[in-house]
Amino acid sequence: MDLNDADFIPVTIQDIPLIQAYLLKADYEESNHNIVNLFQWMKQYPLWQYHTDHYLLLLGVHKGKLFSYMPLCEPQHFDEAILKDQAIFHQFGIPFELSCFTEKEKDKVLALLPMVVVTCEEEASDYVYDKEKLKTLSGGKLQKRRNHYNAFLRLNEGRFKAEAITKDNVDEVKAYLSQWKTEATEEYFLYEKEGVFAILDLIGILPYQGLLIRIDGEVKAFLIGTKSSSRMAQINIEKADPAVRGLYQAIEVEYLKTFFPEATLVNREDDMGLDSLRQAKKALDPLFMIHKYRIREKL
Repeated sequence: MDLNDADFIPVTIQDIPLIQAYLLKADYEESNHNIVNLFQWMKQYPLWQYHTDHYLLLLGVHKGKLFSYMPLCEPQHFDEAILKDQAIFHQFGIPFELSCFTEKEKDKVLALLPMVVVTCEEEASDYVYDKEKLKTLSGGKLQKRRNHYNAFLRLNEGRFKAEAITKDNVDEVKAYLSQWKTEATEEYFLYEKEGVFAILDLIGILPYQGLLIRIDGEVKAFLIGTKSSSRMAQINIEKADPAVRGLYQAIEVEYLKTFFPEATLVNREDDMGLDSLRQAKKALDPLFMIHKYRIREKL
């Protein structure tokens, strides 16, 4: 499939307002259908788009295989978008494949195309939390996290300051990121770091909110998040000095106190199949999981 000759065209920075407008129409809560997530990983997972007045389709590539995300549209245009997506794949003689579909949207595809094969991608499930609990660290299950936060406040009284990330201080955030976990050599962390720099370069262009914490005037932590649906905030990027007790808890609490007051839920994304991350996210007492499905046509 030569994408340069297809209906799909490459996604660029100029497409950010267009894609965000269609994301708002869809009102999805799954973490991959998020404007920051899409652009953070674009170098590793290139994107193409096709749109009409009713819907926008996003085409991705993973390990050499093409797939489509959920159609970005209002519910009444979902079937129309799926059938157009399938027709484009068929036009180029490749199997129709969909990824990052949630339960409800997966069922819509099955009703429309009953012969497809569906696989649940367990390691990709998102963890969703009660925002108020994360903001206040209330409840017995968050006692350990609350102890770390209180220790941070006690040990750093009068020494720390939280402030919004702006064009005036973003270079300090980049300088902090450049030396964060410099020993990391795993491919994932190298790609992630590269993607975070790309997101910081798009401050004022991508619709995200960022917060940093200084200790004795130096940036020691930062967090970037977005409003992913009418009720949900999503934490996209979170970095903190692991040597400072309670700093991870502090940056999250300060962030949730500052931004998205109308949100009631927080999506902290998936655990990437890593056991240590899985245990940490489970310890935060999630309200529910967002399970994701891959859908393929039978050959």
